[in-house]
Amino acid sequence: MSRMEILDNLGNACLTSFFVTGTWDHSKLLQSLKAYQNAEKDERMKSNPDLYFNCATVNKYLENYDRALAGFEAAALKDPSLNASEEVEKMVNLLNKLEILLRGHSKSKRLASLASTIVNSSYKRATLDVLSEGLNKAVAVPGKVLFFVKHENITPLYFLVCNSDQSCFVLSVYGIRNDAIKEGDQLTLLEPHFRNIDFSWKGKCYKFKSIRVDFLEQVLVNGKALPPHQAIRTSIYAQHKP
Repeated sequence: MSRMEILDNLGNACLTSFFVTGTWDHSKLLQSLKAYQNAEKDERMKSNPDLYFNCATVNKYLENYDRALAGFEAAALKDPSLNASEEVEKMVNLLNKLEILLRGHSKSKRLASLASTIVNSSYKRATLDVLSEGLNKAVAVPGKVLFFVKHENITPLYFLVCNSDQSCFVLSVYGIRNDAIKEGDQLTLLEPHFRNIDFSWKGKCYKFKSIRVDFLEQVLVNGKALPPHQAIRTSIYAQHKP
């Protein structure tokens, strides 16, 4: 087995580990992405459609939507028998749905004022405009759930949320059961991972603010911590054809 094949297998192992441990440890995704990217440096591996598919899958769950779409499209061209084209279609459908919801409710009268939730004094309450790209330590972001966004994948859960400054954002939640958060719930998101999504695909621009939470402990629902039984494991694995 060549070094690049070992790196490919390492990427598969890290991706699988991400799912079987509850889809909360994004360091596994970063390790997987690094292994796949190193494997891609070998000219022989560039003809491997599974490598493109798996790398695109990692980028999807890292919410690097543009890279994921490009990767799935490349995988589909190299091996039409993979379901990569379907993955592109599902992602575009989700992004279009998010865009429509955000556009329709950014100034909606449904954006009611938020009740004040008491959080540990070590956290500073914040609105979206002061968040930094990436992890925001010692920060608490309040919000109200406007919509649960149904889509075609098991994870993550997507919600449209209104912040205390009346702005809307997309919330993606990993490793938590789909009945733990409901429309109308008031949330407090602790140490959120913030992204400004801004890219174009096939001539269409997608631009929105996104917060990701990875741990059960990062979410207070109506002022209360979620109980341990609301954690969930999924069963999605790396694409690998013998």
